[in-house]
Amino acid sequence: MSETPSWQELLDLVEQLNNSDYENASVQFGSVSVRLSKNENFTEAPATAVAPVAAPVVAAPATPAVVVTAAPAAPAGDTVDAPMIGVFYRRPSPGADEFVKPGDTVTAETTIGIIEIMKLMNPVVAGKAGVLGEFLVEDSHAVEFGQPLVQITLN
Repeated sequence: MSETPSWQELLDLVEQLNNSDYENASVQFGSVSVRLSKNENFTEAPATAVAPVAAPVVAAPATPAVVVTAAPAAPAGDTVDAPMIGVFYRRPSPGADEFVKPGDTVTAETTIGIIEIMKLMNPVVAGKAGVLGEFLVEDSHAVEFGQPLVQITLN
């Protein structure tokens, strides 16, 4: 996706949220953060917990409202977080070995999984060197932008 989302990309995100069991979703387009919610009675989080949005927040007619929400609370310690919404997979394909396992030592460039969004597979790298701890997301489960995927002890 580009640095600034197109209207079609925004509409695709709204459609994906409508077809999911999730009430809220968010995605990062470069410096633009987009958060969606199905809940019309959504209460906005305190301003200190909300990330600034670089583009206007819009709502498409007859679709869920687009609102700014706070990211879920992160567990204690360092984590590797989801860089986008989608479905997180710990394996490159069904039946294959996992990319990494808890206890493995990783570098910043080590692939720890993939996130599928709109039929595209996007690698997720550790982003930091360390030893992996417990995975916080089950294989083949949907994740939100910024959701912690795995704990990591930094080297």
